[in-house]
Amino acid sequence: MIDFNYPEGTTPIDPDEAGGLLLSLITTQGELNRWEQDNIVDALAWIEKRKPTDILNEQFIKQLHKRMFGNVWKWAGQFRRSDKNIGVSWHQVPASLKNMCDDEMEIRGNTGRC
Repeated sequence: MIDFNYPEGTTPIDPDEAGGLLLSLITTQGELNRWEQDNIVDALAWIEKRKPTDILNEQFIKQLHKRMFGNVWKWAGQFRRSDKNIGVSWHQVPASLKNMCDDEMEIRGNTGRC
């Protein structure tokens, strides 16, 4: 089990989420942070290579999340199933994400480009 050490103001990982850890070799928050950071670097390289333009949609955002955390967490690329100390209630996430993407596309003239 990981020795989670949460600085003040951070969002803790609940026990169900912690059960989704793919790497049993991770035992500290620092090791978890390092693995996640390496995964994020890989995702950034993927984006740089691909240079996606159609990014304001659920499919792309979930794919990006999976690329950012998929080597660390079983639940990467899926919507959360518990409430956190930030954002909307977990069951409102899909609709809120769609609204955010739609609003941004309207602002950008429906190009889907950031």
